[in-house]
Amino acid sequence: MGVLLWFAVGRGAVYYYSVSELLANGQASNVRVSGELQGGSLVESGAGDYTFVIHDREQPGLTLKVAYSGALPDAFKNEPGAEVVAEGDFDGGTVFSQGL
Repeated sequence: MGVLLWFAVGRGAVYYYSVSELLANGQASNVRVSGELQGGSLVESGAGDYTFVIHDREQPGLTLKVAYSGALPDAFKNEPGAEVVAEGDFDGGTVFSQGL
C-alpha cells in the first residue's frame, strides 16, 4: 500500500520555487513559481494571451516574465505586490510559460 501511495504522489508532484531559486536552477518543466506582481506589468496581447512580470519577495531586483494563455483566475489580482503562483515550464532564460 505504501509503495502505491509513493508512486501516486511522486508522479503527481509539482515542485515549488521562489523567483530567485528558479533563476538559479535554470530550465525546468512542470514546476510552480511564486513571486509578487510587478506593478503595471500585466499586458493582454489579445485572444486571452497575457504577459506579466513577477519579482522575488526577498530580492525584488530579480524578475521573471510569465506568459499565460486563458482566462485569468478569479484569485489573480492586478495590484502591485499581489502574490502570484504560476505553474508551468521555465525555458532557462527569461520566460516562464503557462498556467496560474
